[in-house]
Amino acid sequence: MKIAVPSYKRANILKTKTLPLLKSYGIRDDEIDVFVGDKDEYEEYISVIGTDINIIVGLVGIKNIREFMSCHYEEGEEILYMDDDVEALEERVEIDGKKRLKPITDLRSLVKEGFELCRKHQAQNWGIYPCRNAFYMPKDRVFTDLKYIIGAFTGVINDTECERRSVSHGEDYERTIRYYLKYNSLVRFNHITLKTKYFAEGGIDAEYNGKRSEHITSEIMRLKDRYPEMMYLKKKAKYLNPVLKDKRESQVCEFLDYE
Repeated sequence: MKIAVPSYKRANILKTKTLPLLKSYGIRDDEIDVFVGDKDEYEEYISVIGTDINIIVGLVGIKNIREFMSCHYEEGEEILYMDDDVEALEERVEIDGKKRLKPITDLRSLVKEGFELCRKHQAQNWGIYPCRNAFYMPKDRVFTDLKYIIGAFTGVINDTECERRSVSHGEDYERTIRYYLKYNSLVRFNHITLKTKYFAEGGIDAEYNGKRSEHITSEIMRLKDRYPEMMYLKKKAKYLNPVLKDKRESQVCEFLDYE
């Protein structure tokens, strides 16, 4: 198993959240690659998490580091991408007739099943339910059509063409669309979710110098204009919510070349 973790200005968060979680599942240090933005970040991460885990200098910016990570690995290699601030991985269960969440017991088995289902359905990207709320989790355990695959925890059979991005905010929506357009299938586990704190300090927020919210709308609008047949925007009280839907009349897969 190869687990790739992009991280920017979050060395201490990585040390206290994602790394201990992975170790609790028996993941070895040599199975983890941490990708940082520059040499200064490299020195900081070395001082905080040590040298047992491979730390790789990439590029600053989530769009840039995502593309860099894909190019770092072999085409067709199985990779699990995971954010640096994941506190728990959970599954939906029923207790006394009510939906509840409990920690998953075997990460390796989950990852193995994700890639096996990809091969079964001719997909190259699998993921989990994006919202940590057992009540709203669909009854169907697995979807294989166009559904949002959150970037915080996702497996890919590496395809550098599909990993290219045109935006930073919403880049996992774009990755979802690109894998779907090329392979006409995705795999999403609807009974699995994760606990994390979105919009936390560091990461993308640091990339935008704390002004991420000012860029969200323009990035999402740009993404909608780029893939008008694959997504639309639903107005929420405080933000525009992207919704993925294949609106093409023909279901024949037609991949959009990157400009």
